[in-house]
Amino acid sequence: MSSAIAFTQFRKHLSESVEEVCDTGEPLIVTRADGRNVVIVPAAEWASVQETLHLRSSAKNAALLDAAIVELESGGGVERSI
Repeated sequence: MSSAIAFTQFRKHLSESVEEVCDTGEPLIVTRADGRNVVIVPAAEWASVQETLHLRSSAKNAALLDAAIVELESGGGVERSI
């Protein structure tokens, strides 16, 4: 679950806010008076989101991934150690 903080409070508590995001892995919404809010997320989480978007950017690849998920959820697949 995301938490939110006003921009002024975020500025006052920048270090603590960034540490909390890094420690919890949870996004932090920074709200602004003009409504142009931003979200602070850990870099690893952002990289994961970008990778997922890339993998699902092709309809064919998205369909293959969806089919694999359905197969795994229905007991298919083979567990292998790596």
